[in-house]
Amino acid sequence: MLPVEDIRKKLLTQRRTLFRQAAQTEDELLWLETDVESEVQERGQGEKMVQLLDRLDERMKAEIESIDRALVKLGTARYGKCEQCGKDIPQSRLEALPAAAMCMVCAQAGENKAALRK
Repeated sequence: MLPVEDIRKKLLTQRRTLFRQAAQTEDELLWLETDVESEVQERGQGEKMVQLLDRLDERMKAEIESIDRALVKLGTARYGKCEQCGKDIPQSRLEALPAAAMCMVCAQAGENKAALRK
């Protein structure tokens, strides 16, 4: 497994990147808001911007929360264990996704359930 400090740095870098992306998206949406020509376009764009920002916010919030959970577990016996089945998460998965909370089998099962609900 990667040294704990390397994993911590990677997680913190991902966290900073997400905050930067959120700030950039907000700036872009503000720019769009000031660049609208007609009231009809403004209303339509405003609704789309709110929907987009909500989706981005939820996705980014979820990613930041998973990074924060991984940072708390890092250095403990809980890091690298699947939250669903308790088995070890493969090192290759943790290297690619250091905030991974589930093994591939459990993650795919969760995605399949979510897809069926839609």
